[in-house]
Amino acid sequence: MGSVLRPKPRKILSKANLFQAWDASRDATSSPGSVGIDNQTAKQFASNLDANLDEIRKRLNNGSFGFSRLRPFFAQKHGSTKERVICIPTVRDRIVQRAIVNYLATSKILPIHNASSFGFIKGQGTSKAIEKAVELRSMYEWCVKADIESFFDQIPRPFLKERVAAALQNHSLTPLICSAVDCEIKGTNDEIARAAAQGIKCGLGIRQGMPLSPLLANLTLSKFDRAVERRRIPMIRYADDLLLFFDTEAEAKAGQEFVEAQLKSIHLRLSSTKTVVFGPGQNVPFLGLEIAFYDRLSKYVARISRRQIRKIQDRIESAYSYSEVAKAPNTLGEVTVRLSRSISAYLGVYRNAHNYPALLAELEQTMRVVLINLYSDIFGVQACEELDERARLFLGMGTVTMPSAARDLDW
Repeated sequence: MGSVLRPKPRKILSKANLFQAWDASRDATSSPGSVGIDNQTAKQFASNLDANLDEIRKRLNNGSFGFSRLRPFFAQKHGSTKERVICIPTVRDRIVQRAIVNYLATSKILPIHNASSFGFIKGQGTSKAIEKAVELRSMYEWCVKADIESFFDQIPRPFLKERVAAALQNHSLTPLICSAVDCEIKGTNDEIARAAAQGIKCGLGIRQGMPLSPLLANLTLSKFDRAVERRRIPMIRYADDLLLFFDTEAEAKAGQEFVEAQLKSIHLRLSSTKTVVFGPGQNVPFLGLEIAFYDRLSKYVARISRRQIRKIQDRIESAYSYSEVAKAPNTLGEVTVRLSRSISAYLGVYRNAHNYPALLAELEQTMRVVLINLYSDIFGVQACEELDERARLFLGMGTVTMPSAARDLDW
């Protein structure tokens, strides 16, 4: 990864910068990431942190460092028979990639910053994407909601590496980043077959789970973003989720055709099942919310739909059923803490939803339902029914106060 013509990234990937990447990572917390193919845990790595960082720095400096293969982890997609393949790097590889991401994000050396892209960019994010979606929906009567088909798995590697080389030129990080692009999974024959069934093909795409992947995904679409902006099509892009806005239905159809042509030029395409044209007054789903017209205020707002709340409740009730939590050596206290954190996480994600109070009440009710089900499975239904009100309140089984009419947010 170094040569006479290309210096090694001694300063960018110094020990201090590697430590900073470690210290700011999940691996340095009490809830670290999973192991890679070397089976080394973050805790084991941390037990000899100084020497491990020295070894990484030494190998980076002498040119012997290379990224390991990735361990596949299969996560079931909610409401689907498909699996999501998460490809897990080793702890040391995660540190190096995070240090590279920190440098690229701080230096803004990659041409990924524009008015349309909101995903995985510091200072942007879901809240700003939703806020912009509400603003544009209020201005334009027609909207195209689209997803790029199997985006990460279909990114053409030669094109992406050309984009890396064009942006960084003779930079010391270029060969290291390109080697990350070429990372493949390592597993049993069954795991390789399962991954292939979900669209993972050797030599194609970038693997989700690597710290560098979101940044590289944005670089892949940076020319596409500029082409859409030059066409003066208002767009919000969050990774592979697109919203495009138009004054008329004819403009919407023409704009969709333009977008499809731009993506085709880099061997990508829109999903035929997830691309929908929305007309005046129709609710547009986006990033787990829907952009809906609120009659009482005569304006568009971002709200969480009843369907989405029901999906969240089903996930929580399923994940914290006794049959699930009993699979591992858990205590009731540990399960209760995790349940509370899960609900807090959902509330954090949807904190800007216009109907947040209704979501809060629904999830408070869900927490009580989960606890009642756990106690019933452990102690029996009759024992729970015989508890007095004071005992029920003490165990978190009390009733929940639903929103008043004044807080009803017009579902």
